[in-house]
Amino acid sequence: MNVLIVYGTTEGQTGKIAARTATHIRERGHQVELLDSAALASDLKLGHFDAFVIAASVHQEHHQETVTNFVFAHHELLNTKPAALISVSLSAALQDQKTEAQKYVDRFVSVTGWRPRMTLLLGGALRFTKYDYFQEQFVKFVVMKTGDPGPERDHEFTDWNALANFADRFLETAG
Repeated sequence: MNVLIVYGTTEGQTGKIAARTATHIRERGHQVELLDSAALASDLKLGHFDAFVIAASVHQEHHQETVTNFVFAHHELLNTKPAALISVSLSAALQDQKTEAQKYVDRFVSVTGWRPRMTLLLGGALRFTKYDYFQEQFVKFVVMKTGDPGPERDHEFTDWNALANFADRFLETAG
C-alpha cells in the first residue's frame, strides 16, 4: 500500500509524530511519503496514493491553516479512500479537556467537508525552553492550572503506544 502522510506542525511535536507514524507504517512493509503541509507543491498529484494520514496540531483552538487548506482542497478524494486524522493538542492530554479536543476535530471536519474514517486525539508537548515570557505565562495560566509539569523543563504528553496502535488499526482497515 502507498500511504501519504501530510502534517502541520508549529513547535515540532506533530512533525515528530508524523515521522514516527511513517516509520511504523514502513516497518509493516508499506510505502510512505511524508510531507509538511507548509511546503506542499501546488501541482501535487494524489491519485497514486492508496491511503492518507493527516496529522495536525491545534493552536488557539484551530488546526494549522495549511493543513485545513490541503484537506479542504482534497476532501472529495480523501472521502473516497482510507484516510485518518491525528489531532495533536494539549487538550487531548488533559483528562478534563478531552471534550474540548473533540470539538476542535468536529470544527475541522465541518469546515473541510472531510469525514476521516479514523481519528486519534493525541497529546502534544510543552516546550518551555523555547517559549518567550508571554507564551510561558499563557501556558501556565490557561493550560497548566495544576502547576504540573513545572516550567523549568519541557514536557512531552504524546502517548507513543496509542499512536502505534492507531497506525496498526488504520492499516488493518485500509488494507
